[in-house]
Amino acid sequence: MNRQAWQEHARQRQAVEPALPAAAPSRMYWTPEPDGGPGAEILGHLACAGVLELGCGAGHHLAHLVGVHGATGVGVDISERQIERARTRYGDLPGIAFVADDAAQFLEASCHSYDVCYSVFGAVGLTSPNVLVPLIARALRPGGVLAFAVPHPRRSDRGSTSLLPSGDRVPIRRWELSVLGWVALLSAADFRVDDLQHLGEPPAGPKTLLIVARKS
Repeated sequence: MNRQAWQEHARQRQAVEPALPAAAPSRMYWTPEPDGGPGAEILGHLACAGVLELGCGAGHHLAHLVGVHGATGVGVDISERQIERARTRYGDLPGIAFVADDAAQFLEASCHSYDVCYSVFGAVGLTSPNVLVPLIARALRPGGVLAFAVPHPRRSDRGSTSLLPSGDRVPIRRWELSVLGWVALLSAADFRVDDLQHLGEPPAGPKTLLIVARKS
């Protein structure tokens, strides 16, 4: 279900965007739309760091970390079309790679260790967290950072659909934990929560939950 949604999202984007290389974006962000929230600074020192993005989409955030901050990055996405978009735009950047795969399956098969793993409305929350979070912990080096943004559990527009560029909605499967549920799950996987932010403007209330945790 989720793969089909992202395949269609990418197909609609590909129909209207130029299939050309692009420069790395000047910043990354953790909300559905760019705003004044935090950027890459919450991930710590990134020069020469090994970074993994789960649910990289078209690769904008990873390209920023590699092209601007000097990280070495791998982006994983379940949608082959999204990976096509990412490779077309940013595949020529030194130190970047994009892989079409299920996030949990990629981590299960991987022998690499990373300094940072992150997800911006990506695989964290769209894959069973009981499966994914322990796999992320196994892939991170001691002291490694996990950061992820998910729809806020107290948002007013809860739902199990995703908005396409066309304005249509498609069904998706999402795992939605409470704030305390995320903290408990991370603790059980040997993470310490360093930062927890409720992002969104009043009066609508928070729309995004951003969690930064560190592997013990």
